[in-house]
Amino acid sequence: MFPLLFSWLDCINGAMKNFVRGLIDKPTVAIFQWQWAGRIGAFFAYQHRRAMRRRLEERLRAEGAYGDSVIEGPFRGLKYPPLEQWASCRFEKINGTYEHELHPLLARLAAKPYTTVINVGAAEGFYTVGFARLFPQAKIVSYEAQPQHVEFCRRLAILNGVDGRIDFRGRCTAEELASLKPDGPALVWMDIDTGERPVLDPAKVPWLKNADILVELHDCLEAGLTDLIRGRFTGTHRIEQITNAGLDYARYPVLRKMTFPEIEALVGEDRRGLQDWFFMEPLAS
Repeated sequence: MFPLLFSWLDCINGAMKNFVRGLIDKPTVAIFQWQWAGRIGAFFAYQHRRAMRRRLEERLRAEGAYGDSVIEGPFRGLKYPPLEQWASCRFEKINGTYEHELHPLLARLAAKPYTTVINVGAAEGFYTVGFARLFPQAKIVSYEAQPQHVEFCRRLAILNGVDGRIDFRGRCTAEELASLKPDGPALVWMDIDTGERPVLDPAKVPWLKNADILVELHDCLEAGLTDLIRGRFTGTHRIEQITNAGLDYARYPVLRKMTFPEIEALVGEDRRGLQDWFFMEPLAS
């Protein structure tokens, strides 16, 4: 609403523009200092970004600048269904900006001889199917609590020809994870929005002491989780902390001619603030 209003203001002369801005400025700032008004404004701003994203995706699609295969990053070549089928952060994943902070780690891990890769919190399957392609020798176990996401993950696996190597499962609990007992080198890749507290526990899942683990931490949702997980694994693992960082826009030519609001709409990822991951590697390795 407000971007449209100020676009209209740009069409009128400077004196009138300043007059109208003066009328609007102080009342709106005062209103948005109220908590309820701020929440309403944030909601409309979010909806505006979503609408802008859809317009940009359709335009880039028409220009041939936005396709269905990942073009950069560790999962380059991974195929996605057509744009009409929703997938979270689809543009970011196709263009290789999604969780770009983890790309150097994935490049290192690609040389490891994992026999089992366990993706806990698979969502629509970007990492599950990506791992199946990255580690062709490994069995992939995919946990996701939302049935519609599991179904999308299955379709994504079929599209990429790896469905026969993936064990699709539902919600992951500590008891369920303990029952796996993988043979050989294992990687656990976890993102379950505070579920790491009950699930990622070597006291309940003893084989975790010998596994490589990547966990997205969620202190933004529940304070103290980072310290809790660090305390559980300090004695058995080397812990590398990775923090989300700004994107190097110049690496992505598709962003070159866009405004910052357009760039934010396409590659913002909607994170609430600074967020960390732990990569934990057994001390014995």
